[in-house]
Amino acid sequence: MDNPLPYLGTIGLQLWSVRDQMEKDPELTLKTIKDLGYYQVEGGDTRILKDIKSVCDDLDLKIHSSFINWNTITGGWKYTPDDTPFEFAEVLDQAGEAGLSHLVFGYLPPEERTSADDWKRLADQLNEAGSEAKTNGLQLTYHNHNFEWDPIEDTTGFNILMDRMDGGLVPFELDFFWAQIAGQDARETMTTVKDRLELLHLKQLRPGTPVITRLDDVPDNAYEELPDGDIPIKELIHYGKELGVKYCMVEQDGNYEGSSLQSAGKSLDFLMS
Repeated sequence: MDNPLPYLGTIGLQLWSVRDQMEKDPELTLKTIKDLGYYQVEGGDTRILKDIKSVCDDLDLKIHSSFINWNTITGGWKYTPDDTPFEFAEVLDQAGEAGLSHLVFGYLPPEERTSADDWKRLADQLNEAGSEAKTNGLQLTYHNHNFEWDPIEDTTGFNILMDRMDGGLVPFELDFFWAQIAGQDARETMTTVKDRLELLHLKQLRPGTPVITRLDDVPDNAYEELPDGDIPIKELIHYGKELGVKYCMVEQDGNYEGSSLQSAGKSLDFLMS
């Protein structure tokens, strides 16, 4: 494409991509992310923001969005017994202290998606939480995986969310990889959610990977650096700009070429080229 690629001046990295390095040395990892050329990072949990904000501020590395603990919305603490329960109000406080603009609901355990009614309940819970977030100057978003397209009672979780979730209160952070591996065309999915699309996860799928709608069935080698797959990442970024997307985040869950930071650098070099 002849047009300059948008979002390069705000391009972010989801910290899950470099979780191994963040565990070893978060300060050095954040500095390396900045040196690679990223402008922002997306947190994996609002509870850790206080630990990295001062470092990010010193580096001028922005934090506009973060994933949240999903149980603060669903109440499913019994499915994560090692976790200490806390309230969604605390998530809002943590986000406010970090100066976030967006929160991301990013997972639902299998035990909480066994029926269409489960998905309807989730949509209602998200609408309520999205309203609370709006009241506090924050935008809640929904990050998809592949299981939203797993058939359930002659429909899918995705269809139920589209029907029942208020797109103004809870738009999507659409992840290309997860939509594509579930048998969906990423661009067509963007079109489907176009009036409720807020953020994009730029993630590449290994060519030849079969359609998979269950998380446990995804092979380790399904993930790729951005230039090494068939999803037309740059084209979709341009389309995202047309649809009013706010921010784009690079993410890679595994199968790194070299190391997680080297992979993050390779993906960013592809976008900058």
